[in-house]
Amino acid sequence: MSDFAIPGVNDKYNTQKIIDALMEAKREPLKRMQKEVDLEKQQKGSWQDVSRRLATLRDSARTLYGFQNPFNDRIAASSDEKTLVASATRQALEETKQILVKKTATADRFLSQSLPRDFVVDPGDYAFRVGDKEVRLSWKGGSVKAFADALNAKGGDLLSASVVNDTPTTQVLLIESKVTGAKNRLTLLGAAADMGVKAGMLERSLTASRQVQLNDKAVSTWTTPPAPGAVVIQNGTITLNPGSEIKVPVSPAATLNKNMVLELSVKVEHLPETPPSQAAAPPGPSVPSTGGIDYQGIKIESQPSRAPLPPWEPPKPPEKVDDLQMLFMEADGKEVPLPPLSDSTDFQKIEIPVGEQASSLSALDLRNRNTYRRLSVKDISLYDKTQRGDYVPKNALNQAGDAVLSVDGIDVTRPSNTIDDVLPGVTLNLKAPSDSPVTLTVKHDTEGIKKQLLDLLGAYNRTITQIDVLTRKDPQIIEDASYLTDDEKKKAQDDMGLLMGEISLMQMKNSLQNIMMNPYPTSLGRDMRLLAQIGISTDARAPGALSLDKTKLRGYLEVDEAKLTAAIEQHPEAVKQLFGNDTTGSLVINSGAAYSLDNLLRPYVQETGIYPQRVTDLDSQIARNSRSIDDYKTKLDDYLADLKRKYGQMQSSLDTLQKNSQSLQNFNKQNQ
Repeated sequence: MSDFAIPGVNDKYNTQKIIDALMEAKREPLKRMQKEVDLEKQQKGSWQDVSRRLATLRDSARTLYGFQNPFNDRIAASSDEKTLVASATRQALEETKQILVKKTATADRFLSQSLPRDFVVDPGDYAFRVGDKEVRLSWKGGSVKAFADALNAKGGDLLSASVVNDTPTTQVLLIESKVTGAKNRLTLLGAAADMGVKAGMLERSLTASRQVQLNDKAVSTWTTPPAPGAVVIQNGTITLNPGSEIKVPVSPAATLNKNMVLELSVKVEHLPETPPSQAAAPPGPSVPSTGGIDYQGIKIESQPSRAPLPPWEPPKPPEKVDDLQMLFMEADGKEVPLPPLSDSTDFQKIEIPVGEQASSLSALDLRNRNTYRRLSVKDISLYDKTQRGDYVPKNALNQAGDAVLSVDGIDVTRPSNTIDDVLPGVTLNLKAPSDSPVTLTVKHDTEGIKKQLLDLLGAYNRTITQIDVLTRKDPQIIEDASYLTDDEKKKAQDDMGLLMGEISLMQMKNSLQNIMMNPYPTSLGRDMRLLAQIGISTDARAPGALSLDKTKLRGYLEVDEAKLTAAIEQHPEAVKQLFGNDTTGSLVINSGAAYSLDNLLRPYVQETGIYPQRVTDLDSQIARNSRSIDDYKTKLDDYLADLKRKYGQMQSSLDTLQKNSQSLQNFNKQNQ
């Protein structure tokens, strides 16, 4: 239906077709302008993609030579992760340690006897001490479950409680410390102790702790009286110089149970070794002179007397003695050797489970047979390790204790199973005691380094592919890029040849390829100057192939993973220098593939760089052309309105003429 037809009347002059044809001709410049803008938008998107791709490549390069480069990362590998796991920081030393986990750190866990379901916890002020910290609970009385809930709300990171229905009609209450270590024993005080006794969790201790005094009156001779000055007792510390011994009586004799331990602080100092002095030969007997005679003024001496002596042999130097069996106890009427000590530069507190070895203790004997060691002992005490104040737990699921481990034969004690102060930069996490040492190896994070390198190579290959797609019209490029997803392949097909003839992109590709092929100085000299020497290269020809592989001629990098792994493990510093190296000693990186990539890409991808400026220029051009399109659309609208008006007037005039003609014809017919 014509825009100019009167309703119910057809466009008998075909004015609409004429107008449409005229407008179609006028719209051709608009279509060209729109296509130009669409192309500019597509090019803008391509430049943005190039900028993002190059920025990703630059970021990957910077991580390989910056302060946080992966070549300084360390990992700690345990030969038995059920016993010990560890983590390492960049400050860790590359080393291998033998670690024997003797004990893991534990916390107190006290269990009650079976209680009836209607057992009531009496009201009162309940106090619980964990180490030197306390948890207090003012309780108004109520069920065991409500009491446990209230204690959990108060306990925080020190204490927790739980209730378990052990039978259909009874329940048990478990109170446990959340803090490990011998110093963090759980003690129930006040109403808490009364509740513990009532619930069968505690009972009164029948043995008392004993502090063994160390003074001149408290010690006595053991088997041999010490030489003057060989044993020194001062300020509660007894010191035994080499070759001395002493007895420390426990009076009256202590009765032991299986939980009794002997605790003392010991120090075994290794003294400087001095060479023995050389003994001089004895002078022999003194023989008087035999005299002489005078004859006519002539003095004649008698021949001296001679006393033949046997040949002299110097005495053998005293034998050097090394004996760390220095502690003994007198128990049950016999002498029992205690565990050997170890050398130390400071006092170490040790615990000896004497209750497991005897039923009574009457003396502690100290003997230092060593030639170059000095033994010092202080703070000797005897106590029940389960005792908490005046009580001991009746049913302790665990008892507070320190972790004990041996690192290359050196005993270490810590209150926690997480230990970060034994090996520099390494945190040990103890899982369980072991019968044999665990091998802990701290080394370079080879897998982490490989991942960063593969990230760089992936970003590099994607960049080369994208430049090829944008600057060439070869569909095989997309087919050969097997890592592209279906969506990425479709987009690549749309972008194919979009920036053909762009010299800067071709120069960029050549520069990238040169950087990855260039030699770089390292500490290994000619043995490691190229990336190909660590397994990163482009192969122009497959081994044994008779024809060229075009995909490899495009400059894509490939990795011989076995060769790369071996290079990182054997020469990590040289591999690091291939990517970033300070060749002048100025502590500033000035060489390497990653360093060169960063230097090349920086002016192209930084905020005001070359390629972001291309995007900005295209934005301006798109804006100008869009305004021109809008202006032209306005002109088309005006032109269309003018055509409608003119053709409307023409159609109206033609209709009027036709009516006039018809009227004349009718008039003539009437006059005939």
